[in-house]
Amino acid sequence: MFLIEIAHPEGALSDGDREMLAAEIVSGLTGAGEEEAPEETMRRARRMTHVAFRGLGAWRTGDGPVPDGAAPPVWVTVTLPEAWRDESARHSMGWIRRAVRKVDRAHGWERTGGDLWINVVGVADGCIGLNGRAATADTVLEYMTEEFHAAMEEGRIEVPEGRLLDPVCGMQVRNGPRALTLEHGGTLYGFCAQGCLDVYAKRNGIEAPAA
Repeated sequence: MFLIEIAHPEGALSDGDREMLAAEIVSGLTGAGEEEAPEETMRRARRMTHVAFRGLGAWRTGDGPVPDGAAPPVWVTVTLPEAWRDESARHSMGWIRRAVRKVDRAHGWERTGGDLWINVVGVADGCIGLNGRAATADTVLEYMTEEFHAAMEEGRIEVPEGRLLDPVCGMQVRNGPRALTLEHGGTLYGFCAQGCLDVYAKRNGIEAPAA
């Protein structure tokens, strides 16, 4: 669940600019990176990621109106469950910053600083309206991974040698000294993030290793 609203001075970004920004951000936030995510999880993750734009009129800074030809200020709000905020904030900011820089390069814009703001806002459990109904971070995750768990129960998930399965979201994590792992029931599991490890430990009534 990533709800991303991008505000900018009215008319400062073209439809093409917006499309480029949205495509880059969605690709970054729903891409698998070094791990491999099952299509069952990513299909739901993509559906639960939204990017929208607002062009605001009469935009002014402390120095007055934004000069013509200057890089337009951009104000981004990322909304997600509070339980995900700390672990997701840097990753989200990094991808959004890269996306904005790609648009800047296309126009030859140079930012002087103080004109790109990315605020990551966490929503408390019970105040998340998944499909219009009160939900928690855990129920959002359960919904996002529902198809993956069905596939796992049916034996349709295969894990290549050298990788460990994240039993919460289905990521295939590279086994190595930096991997987040937990042995349970005679099986060694890998986790894409501390959040997934914590969820698994909570579901199974065991103590999660400290981050």
